[in-house]
Amino acid sequence: MKNLQTEFVVLLTFLLAFHMRFDSLNMASDYVIALLIGLLGTAVIMPATGAFRHEFRWAFLRKTRRLIAGWALVVTTLITIAAVFKVTSDFSRIWFGYWAMFGALGLFISQLIEHRWLVHRRKNARVTRRIALVGGGGNGERVEQHIAADPDGELRLVARFGNEGTGAQVYPVEKLAEIVASEKINEVWVAVPWEDKHLLESALNVLNESVVDVNVIPDLHQYSLLNQAIVEWGGMPVINLSGTPMTGTELRFKAVFDRMCSLLLLLGLSPLMLLIMLLIRLSGPGPLLFRQQRHGIAGELIEVLKFRTMREHEEPGGRVVQATPDDKRVTSIGHLLRRTSLDELPQLINVLRGEMSLVGPRPHAIEHNDFFKSRIPRYMLRHKVKPGVTGWAQINGLRGITDTREKMALRIEHDLWYIQNWTLWLDLKILLQTPLAMIHRNAY
Repeated sequence: MKNLQTEFVVLLTFLLAFHMRFDSLNMASDYVIALLIGLLGTAVIMPATGAFRHEFRWAFLRKTRRLIAGWALVVTTLITIAAVFKVTSDFSRIWFGYWAMFGALGLFISQLIEHRWLVHRRKNARVTRRIALVGGGGNGERVEQHIAADPDGELRLVARFGNEGTGAQVYPVEKLAEIVASEKINEVWVAVPWEDKHLLESALNVLNESVVDVNVIPDLHQYSLLNQAIVEWGGMPVINLSGTPMTGTELRFKAVFDRMCSLLLLLGLSPLMLLIMLLIRLSGPGPLLFRQQRHGIAGELIEVLKFRTMREHEEPGGRVVQATPDDKRVTSIGHLLRRTSLDELPQLINVLRGEMSLVGPRPHAIEHNDFFKSRIPRYMLRHKVKPGVTGWAQINGLRGITDTREKMALRIEHDLWYIQNWTLWLDLKILLQTPLAMIHRNAY
């Protein structure tokens, strides 16, 4: 439904732009095709921005920013398609400028109207869900705080049962049925730690003759991994603790976006890459590219490419020794390439092959994975997605040598945050910030 609203804005602004330019709505087939491609692009790209997620329902500016970023990508896609097929001269530039401008303005206005309507409806809502909470420990406290901060204003915590809470008065579980009846409770929420499951059993026994709705909120924080999604398998509910929000259409769009951008970057940067290869050749004997096996998505082995920055040598004992300041193995041109991350440019070929993504957790040497996976909790979950040429950790300064467990743990924390919070807008943000993060003193 939300995406239909967005597509309606795109359609309406297309017609407005066309009428302003040509003073008519009689359009040639080329413009009809452009409209259909724009609507299709909107249907695919807008959900990938994450703007329609529930957590952005009340975040007007964040939601609108994501939608306008998605619209900018739709506009860019239209321009790219027209350029590839050499039909840019078939369309009015004034009309297209109107459409791009009106589309962004229309999305802003539509979101502003929707936001004001939601605020008005919340303020004037007469229906309130009266909640009784059976909860103990941190899980009960978290649920109580969420109810108190409910942005919809639909929830009201009437009574708390079990351990002491911070808000509502606390009652013994034995009085649950009595208070449910006297206070006209709509729902009973049970949020207890696993070790206090007797509270759940007691609540269910007391409510044995009641028809009130009972909702159980499991304590998943102690098992917090990635995406705690609840799915159904063979009629049995299953909680997925290590999934990723990158699924379905979003994954396919990310793959197409990666390949298109990597191809354009390879074409645009080819003169620079040829110059780098010439300088590497002049720096001494050895191959132009350094190839190393690393783990890709799902732990599969991939061969990651980099420009060679070191003289040919043998690692001591087969170990991978990270470069250090004034490392004698690094060539003169290699110092510049490593410091500016230009040695990573051949990985655009990995992206074009579908082995890597433009944005994602950086691939580590296999030896480092073997060393850290048993020492850092959730380490291997970073392989739930394709590794990236750049990533959230890198633009936050966590680039280069990871010679301590603390440094690696901090990088893993950022990688898992990226996976959990991925959106198209986040990818674009990381790509735009990467050039500023390329020159960094942690790279040797």
